[in-house]
Parts: sequence; C-alpha cells; structure tokens
Amino acid sequence: MQNKQTILIVDDVKENIDVLMELLGDYDLIPALNGQSAIDIATSEKNIDLILLDIMMPQMDGFEVCRALKNNPLTVHTPVIFLSAKNKPSDIQIAFEAGGVDYITKPFNPDELLSRVGTHLKLRAYERDLEARVQEEVQKNKTKEQMIFQQSKQAALGELLMHIAHQWKQPLASLGSINNLNKAKFESDSSVSKSDYLKSIKRSEDIIMFMAETIETFKKFYHPSTDNKEFLITDAVIDILTIIEGTFYFDDIKIYIVSHEKEPVFGNVNEFSQVIFAILNNSREIFKLRNSFNPEIRIEIENKKITIADNGGGIKDQSFDEIFLPTVSTKNSSGIGLYLAKVLIEKNNGVITASNGESGAIFTIEFLTWID
Repeated sequence: MQNKQTILIVDDVKENIDVLMELLGDYDLIPALNGQSAIDIATSEKNIDLILLDIMMPQMDGFEVCRALKNNPLTVHTPVIFLSAKNKPSDIQIAFEAGGVDYITKPFNPDELLSRVGTHLKLRAYERDLEARVQEEVQKNKTKEQMIFQQSKQAALGELLMHIAHQWKQPLASLGSINNLNKAKFESDSSVSKSDYLKSIKRSEDIIMFMAETIETFKKFYHPSTDNKEFLITDAVIDILTIIEGTFYFDDIKIYIVSHEKEPVFGNVNEFSQVIFAILNNSREIFKLRNSFNPEIRIEIENKKITIADNGGGIKDQSFDEIFLPTVSTKNSSGIGLYLAKVLIEKNNGVITASNGESGAIFTIEFLTWID
C-alpha cells in the first residue's frame, strides 16, 4: 500500500486547523500553531510533502516563515500554499516572491482547496520520484566509474609488468652467459684464475644490483602517494623513460626531449608520472597496430606545460574528447589508459587535450597548480 502524503498545517487559530484537518482527513496531517514551530517541524520531519501556511500570525508572519523555509536546504523544495484572509494583489505578490507555489483566500471553497492541494501533492510526488531516480543513476554511475577506474589501474599494472620483463631481459641473459662461461671453464679443466673468478662474481653482483634498483623504481612508481611536493616535469619524464627504455628500445621507438623548463611545479609527482606513462604506452600501441616506419615521439616541456607528439598517423574516426572516455579506444585495447590519465589530470586541477599534428597525435597537459 502506498504511504499517505504528509501535510503541515500552520495557523495560530486552533479552530481553523480543526476545519482543515477534518477536510483533509485522507492525508497524514501535522498541526503547528506558530511560525517557529512550523519551521522546527519542517526541518526535522523529512517526509513533509506540502505546507498550508497562514499569513497573519503573531511574532512571525507567514511571509517570514516561507522565506526561512526557502533559505534552508532541508526545506527549499517543500511546496508552500498560502491560506489567508488577506486578498490584496500586493499581498499575493509578496507571497509568491517569498516562495509560495499557490495562494488561496479565506473563506475558501472546500472543493477548490482539495483540488489545489491534490494538484500540488501530485507534482511533489513526481518531483520526489525524479529526485530518487536521479540519485539512483548518480549512484550507478559512481559505482561504474569506480569499477572502470580499478580496471584502469589493473591494465596499467599489466603494462608495467611487461616493461619489467623487457628491462630484465638483457641482464638475465648476461647472468646466464657469465654462469655458462664459468661452468665451461671448470668442465674443461682449464685453469680459472682467482682474479677472473672474482671479476665474474663482481659482474654478477652489479647486474643483480641493477635489477634490484629496477624493482625499487617500479615499486615507487605505483606506490600510492598523496604527498605533494615541488618537482620538475623534466625529471619526472626522465624517470619514466628509465622504466620504459628496455621496451621502447626493443620496439625501436626513438624518443626526443626538448626542455625549456626553469621553475618547478608543486603537486603529486607520482600521479603525474602515471599520466605520462599512459600517454607513451598509447603511442607505442599505435605504432604496433599500424606497423609504423621509424616510430618517434617528441616531448617538449615548458613551465607548467608538456606536449607529447608522435608520428603514428594521428587519431582517426573519433573526436578528441571521445578518446578519453572509458568505453572508447584509440587502439586494440580498452582505451582505459587515457581515461585514467584524464581522471588523474582533472583530479589535480589540470587539463589534458588531444589534437592531430602533421604526422600523428599530440597530447598537451597544462596546469597552474598541481594539487591533490
């Protein structure tokens, strides 16, 4: 069964309230004998659907009560019908200016009152239903966005592991060669000098140390951080290139950097690095997808601005705003890398844009203050 709608009746004359309560008996009714009581009830009761408000009351008249209700976020949407013996056009105008939705003069026609009350209660029911639907959709979108963001992080982590594999490929091969050489010398009964043996151990230790440092670099890259500090964009980009150099060397992708940066920015360098990582990975995927000849990426850095341009042929068949949506891709993957980049940029009060240059896509990041 549908719940009855609730009406707050405000009048300083008890007999007037009794008449209205008898006439409106099909609804849930709450009486109030003065303006302050009406405000207290309206702000504490969340289910009031309509207020019938008298004007001529002591201490606080109906106009003041209505203004107070409309200035309170808890009651601003509750409709108010003025019910008064005052019938001058100026009074009616003041009532509407105060926030009333209707005005009924006393003595009133019972059928007219019931009709107007019924109309405004229907409108209020529609409004509440719309509010509920909006909140439901907001919650759905919020949950969906959280899922997409998590998916973005997982996809980026997968790309990071791929870079680790390429970064370790050569050191592991070197370790294998050192071990195989020592094994061959021992098995051939050839003399192995202490000096040569110590050199091979030192070389192995250096390689293992390099691999350990690589792991620390990668751990730092994806370690959650809310710390803001001053940093140079150029330094952050160089750190990223250290992570991806093995993969980009393997794919024969050349990267050129031109920096005119003279002053640091303040912000979350960890999140900024993840954005650069996502953009460079996007270019790499484009090169692979289109079998690009002599793939190149050019990075230009100025104060508070970085431009990343590739020669992969540009963004095709999509608007430049669409490529940052979580369901749109510029390559054969889900496209969530650029979505993650946009989320992090906007989270930190920045702007990321995309365009096409003469030979490929151009991504530009600009921010005044990078704050978390």
